[in-house]
Amino acid sequence: MGRPERPLDGSTGPIAAFAHDLRVLRNRAGNPSYRELARTALFAPSVLSSAASGHRLPTLAVTLAFVSACGGDRAAWERRWRSIAGQTGAGVEAREERAPAPSPAEIPADGAHALASGVIHLARPAQLPMGSRTFVGREGDLADAAEMIGATGPVKVPLLVSGPIGVGKTAFALRLAEEVAADFPDGQLYADLSNSGTGGRSANGIVRGFLRALGVPAHLVPDDPMQRIGLYRSLLAERRLFVLLAGVSDEGQVRPLLGQAPHSQVVVTSRARLLGLEDTNRVELDMFSRKESLALIGRIAGPGRVRAEHDATDSIAELCGDLPLAVNIVGRKIAARPEWAIAYTAGQLADRERLMDSLSVGDVNVRDRFIAAYEHLSPAEREAIHHFGQSGAGWTTSIGVAAAMGIMIETADELLESVVDAGLLQRANVAGRYAVSRLVSAFAAERQREPNPFAAAVPMVGRRARKNAFESLRHEAVRTLPGGSSEG
Repeated sequence: MGRPERPLDGSTGPIAAFAHDLRVLRNRAGNPSYRELARTALFAPSVLSSAASGHRLPTLAVTLAFVSACGGDRAAWERRWRSIAGQTGAGVEAREERAPAPSPAEIPADGAHALASGVIHLARPAQLPMGSRTFVGREGDLADAAEMIGATGPVKVPLLVSGPIGVGKTAFALRLAEEVAADFPDGQLYADLSNSGTGGRSANGIVRGFLRALGVPAHLVPDDPMQRIGLYRSLLAERRLFVLLAGVSDEGQVRPLLGQAPHSQVVVTSRARLLGLEDTNRVELDMFSRKESLALIGRIAGPGRVRAEHDATDSIAELCGDLPLAVNIVGRKIAARPEWAIAYTAGQLADRERLMDSLSVGDVNVRDRFIAAYEHLSPAEREAIHHFGQSGAGWTTSIGVAAAMGIMIETADELLESVVDAGLLQRANVAGRYAVSRLVSAFAAERQREPNPFAAAVPMVGRRARKNAFESLRHEAVRTLPGGSSEG
């Protein structure tokens, strides 16, 4: 037990009376030790003890932290502090003596109240990257997302924006941030988690960066990961922030970064549907409509050129599968060569074996995006991708893949669902079918032409034998699908 405090005579002056009443407030709160108060106030025990000593008027920050930790009326105590400071001239903030901060063990996860309430000035971060100035379309999806964000409720429900590779998820989220910016005046936080699994920042590292961006001094950022996350969630609950977490690959990456936030909005972008996340609003982006593809090319290369060669531009959109990333790349190439006819570019794209080479500009290309996803697939999932290249069809089914690979239909269905979450496949409008984009089909054919290090996982001879065994099943089952044919 610590030494008893020196008795104070509140009648000897305003500073002594102020300290005396701080002690009374602490006594009413159950007389916690100064070490216990430090866990909530986020000031060292010696600083809090000095505040109630009566030697001098504590700083306003220390006073409000002390009062908050004891459950007092912050506004009333601030008025009293300012009155005494004005009378004595003893409360200048610059005269605060720096004492050691509480150790991480003394700062629990819920100790952010003093921080969030203004004891320490918090910054207004503006971390969002530049959005696209050529953004087009998505009016309906934007309206739906804004309505979800604006819905009233006890907490802001996280919003997941999902869709295949190159569909423009991050560009959509950035445009959404612009449209709802007025509702989140305390700033924006941003983290790209797409490389977290291969040497990128962990969730704890991201939280540490967020706390520093919010103005939390380094010595007040807890070393304990759970306390750090708790402090971040507490600040999220106290402020009106827009938080964008881009390129999330699985639920485990993002769960620590979500919390009960009544005023802050978290938006997550992912190729995967992250079905393990409950209580999440969802927007799933699809390929562009043809009108949107033409509008984007016109926005980049000039509407006059699109009008002059409308049919050739339409062919380009078709060859790009109306994938926003591919359309954007081709639009930039057209804009860079105004002397070339658009029809010439369309002719280049028509060569399926060179299609991936054509969809590249500067350091942006479609092939790299596909490879990044492909390399994370299992050998069986890669073989399913190779099947897309073999068939060349615009769709596939689990029955067709099961027949081609000699596996159970249920197993094939699970493989295709995994490929959907990898961003290389979409569900079609017809039940049981999956849409294979022209670009993914061309990429699959390209992969198949290269040496396949995973071929030993399913020997070719055995695969052909099993394929023959399943062939009749495949034809019969696919034939029964609406609009079906025997192509897989």
